[in-house]
Amino acid sequence: MFIVSLLFLLAGVIALIVAASNAKARVVAAGETPNGSAFRRGTNVIISRAARWAAVVLFVIGATLLAFTSFFRQDVGQANVLRDWTGAIVGYETAPGLHWKAPWVDTVTFDVRNQRAVFVTEQSFGEGDNIGGAPDGPQITVQDAEGVTANIDIAIRYSLDPDSVIDIYSAYYNEENLRTRLIFNDIRSVVRSVPGRFDTLEMLTDRDSVQNAILEALERRWEDDGIIVEDVALQEIRYGESVTAAYAAAQEAQINVQTEQAKLEAVQISAQQKVVQAQAEADANAILNASLTPAILQQRYLDTLKELAAAGNLVIVPEGFSGLVNVAR
Repeated sequence: MFIVSLLFLLAGVIALIVAASNAKARVVAAGETPNGSAFRRGTNVIISRAARWAAVVLFVIGATLLAFTSFFRQDVGQANVLRDWTGAIVGYETAPGLHWKAPWVDTVTFDVRNQRAVFVTEQSFGEGDNIGGAPDGPQITVQDAEGVTANIDIAIRYSLDPDSVIDIYSAYYNEENLRTRLIFNDIRSVVRSVPGRFDTLEMLTDRDSVQNAILEALERRWEDDGIIVEDVALQEIRYGESVTAAYAAAQEAQINVQTEQAKLEAVQISAQQKVVQAQAEADANAILNASLTPAILQQRYLDTLKELAAAGNLVIVPEGFSGLVNVAR
């Protein structure tokens, strides 16, 4: 745009030169003989006026374009690298709004909002991934610690550090090169290497640990590249049919073992409860027997006689008899 504005201004200068040249020619024509001088004067007047108007229009257009090239607008979530016409970096801008720059300075825009990289199983043409949109690549094939092969569908959310856009520009020139040369390659590499720390059962049952390990590995890989890992979504881990069948059988066997163990524990608990209950009853009886001294038994005997007599019963107590005989009246 800066070069275009200069061309318009240069054209305006040429138009002024043409206007001045024809104005001088008109003066010369006025001093000639009457034959033909009027025609030449009229022609020169038309050319001179047209050139002046053309110069004005060209200057206005050139100045307008020059003014536009002196400002740039930046949206929220963007960062711009500023470079001059020689390609040298002169600064960067991260704040949204309207900003001034030298007319000969150009901007390279980077998106610093959340972005994603998705790698899923091969799909039909035009079919999107399972979180919407087109995938960035096919599923990633990995091997776990036991050497068993699996296919992984994964989605990575990341963003660019606004203060690192100069380094990113210096290394990759633009955002597309950053994605294809660094981000996508690193994702494939990390996702292939991390499952080697987990065995097959862990891969199938502890997806969160695998997911966190991938996130931490990417953070270490990108900590000096100005890339921030926002989230890792391990969408699916697919093993072969033989592996999944064996896993299902193992799961069923484990469930059966747990069920039988639960039954055994229930029986043991019931038996323990009975032992505890019997022991409690024995302890209670022992305490009761220990508390029933001859004096207490004699007192309870007398209290019982009183209660029977108070109720109108005839109580016969033979000499030396410690029991009771109730005789109805």
